[in-house]
Amino acid sequence: MRVLYIIVLIFVSFACKTNKYIETENKLVKSNNICPEDGICTFNVIKNKVYSIKTDKFGNSYSELLEGKNTVLKFEYKRNEQDGIQDSSYKEIIYIEINSNELNITDLNLKNTTVGFERLCFCRGQTGAYSVLKGILILTKIREKEYNLVLNFKIKEVPQIITAINENFEL
Repeated sequence: MRVLYIIVLIFVSFACKTNKYIETENKLVKSNNICPEDGICTFNVIKNKVYSIKTDKFGNSYSELLEGKNTVLKFEYKRNEQDGIQDSSYKEIIYIEINSNELNITDLNLKNTTVGFERLCFCRGQTGAYSVLKGILILTKIREKEYNLVLNFKIKEVPQIITAINENFEL
């Protein structure tokens, strides 16, 4: 009887699979994304904003969200900090500005969509915000108020870890 109990326990533990969820404006949305194991990924839907890239007086670029009529989708990858190493923080943020009235988008070369990539780290000369000019963006409606975002992109200015996003979200 004890052996049977152990076999059932092992079977049940292997049969369960946990899902990864991301919170967007107090709504849980299942994440399809493959986040690197050495960090945490989050996805947010930010309504009534517009995205822009600014430059400070020293020539450094940074992202800015301003009040507006559009919606900004924000994907963030934050690598776990390494113990004993000062300034080991590393973050990549992808911003996608969409018009709330046009929610079915297929942009095969990112000519009609504002997409930005921001790299934040202690990487001298390799941080800042950059416009994403090469890639594929597909935004499709799944159900009422539920959408799927697929973005594949590459930038040439700085190294990057995240090159693709696949998220389901609600508006």
